[in-house]
Amino acid sequence: MSAQETDDQIRQNSSPEAETGTESEQHIPDASQLEDRFPEWARLSRSTTIWVCIVGLIYAVLSYHPLWHTDLWGHLSYGRYIVQQGEIPTTEPLLPLCQGMPFVDTAWLSQVIAYFGYQELGVTALRFLFAFSLTVCVIALIARFRSRTDSFGISLIGLAIFGVVAMKSLSIVRPQLAGLACFVVIWTLLTCRRWTALQWVGIPLTFMAWVNLHGSFPMGLALLGLYWLGKTADELLRKRRLSIAGSIRYLLVLELSLMAVLINPYGIGIFPAVQEIAGNPNFAYLVEWDPLTLRIFHGKAMAVTAILLLVLYRLTPRRISLAEPLLLIVFGLASMWSVRFLVWWTPLAAWYAVLHGSAVLNHFARHRRDVSVETSLQKKAGLNTVVAVGMTWIFFAYTPFAATLLHGYPTDPDKAFEFYRSNLSRDTPVLLAQYLTEHEPRGLIFNSYEWGDYLLWTGPEDRQLFLNSHAHLVPRDVWLDYFVIARGTDGWDDKLDRYGVNAVVVDKLYRERLINLLRRDEGWRLEYEDELGAIFLREKPILTGPLVVN
Repeated sequence: MSAQETDDQIRQNSSPEAETGTESEQHIPDASQLEDRFPEWARLSRSTTIWVCIVGLIYAVLSYHPLWHTDLWGHLSYGRYIVQQGEIPTTEPLLPLCQGMPFVDTAWLSQVIAYFGYQELGVTALRFLFAFSLTVCVIALIARFRSRTDSFGISLIGLAIFGVVAMKSLSIVRPQLAGLACFVVIWTLLTCRRWTALQWVGIPLTFMAWVNLHGSFPMGLALLGLYWLGKTADELLRKRRLSIAGSIRYLLVLELSLMAVLINPYGIGIFPAVQEIAGNPNFAYLVEWDPLTLRIFHGKAMAVTAILLLVLYRLTPRRISLAEPLLLIVFGLASMWSVRFLVWWTPLAAWYAVLHGSAVLNHFARHRRDVSVETSLQKKAGLNTVVAVGMTWIFFAYTPFAATLLHGYPTDPDKAFEFYRSNLSRDTPVLLAQYLTEHEPRGLIFNSYEWGDYLLWTGPEDRQLFLNSHAHLVPRDVWLDYFVIARGTDGWDDKLDRYGVNAVVVDKLYRERLINLLRRDEGWRLEYEDELGAIFLREKPILTGPLVVN
């Protein structure tokens, strides 16, 4: 090589291009900057992120559901009494006509929790408890659905069955929703493929909470018992023997649960008390305890779901456990006997619809599955976690509860009152109750059954109401006399005199006949009226106390 060629080679190697590389090489990003630095356990898949957004949206929508105007407020009144007195009452403490009636408060813990929440954050706390209870159900069902299918469509159908079939019962804010959340959680744990310490500890602990939250815990025990019977029959037919890994474990967890429900203020006495409440003849007059028929929406929705299940059972390639028809038939018959039991059938129907719907889908579409799409949805990344956390905060922040938690109640009295009203259902007699409190009548007040709880909650502690929604605490004679007065049938005025009623507060929706009778009666005057109801006062008040019926 000549000296000239050597110099040219040196100049070429010392040029800026030689030091920094070619132009295309300069734009290659540093691989370390693209590395997902989230720990493996904190990474979420796209599928999980989508479900987080769906759950967050459901919670946000539920948070705007208005508070019902019936038994919620009565439970708050009993919660207030328990907190203020420091004990659970043994007889009815709030209604003069029910003095001495034995009172087994099977929802005392729900009442206390709701009262403390109301004390701290007002009505938005009650909305939160409602949304939280149903969201727990949704999360538990989705967790179970995802363990058997990756199909968003089938899982959403399962959620629709759960939410639509028993829509009316699910929309009423009351302690039963806490019981339903316990029921769904227990069902989710019960149907896991693998049993761990979570099932052995979680199921009894859930029952321990349930027995103090609401008196519907026998439905959970029935669930365990029927499931155990079905699994036992399966094992005997298939294997001719029983095993600890099979049906025996369900019997053991049933025994643990029976011991757990004894941890309550009444001990074993809770069982006859619940049976007596459920069998109270007063409930025969209430619509929600009526038999399920095809004339109402619930009946039609249940019929459609039942037909769907029959079709899926006909097509499914899965083996059908005897526990499945046993559970569906028994809880289905209970639902047809009374609408109130429909909420316990719906999560079972939703689960089996998803289980066999997924099996049918996989059987007919196994050759057309898009593996690349499924792989993409299941790929985990830290970015998905960031999106999930961000969306969770957004859905939470845009709710009345979060607004109150972060910013407090409005300070202006007028705005505070409107904010309060905006959280209640349109059928809540807010203005009527406000007028009644400002012009509190002396003596006993005859009230609409549906309004008793709200009037009890908003009035002074010594307010004397005819009854509230705790129908099982009302003496039979008082209960029957209530309907004579409320319907304006013969003798209604004599019964008002007999009980010493000085004020009548009734709704226009169902008591229009009574309102018209009072308008024409010279012994009564119309004191207040709005679009929901009316208040009548006796022209010559009866000074003696109300008649007490034991």
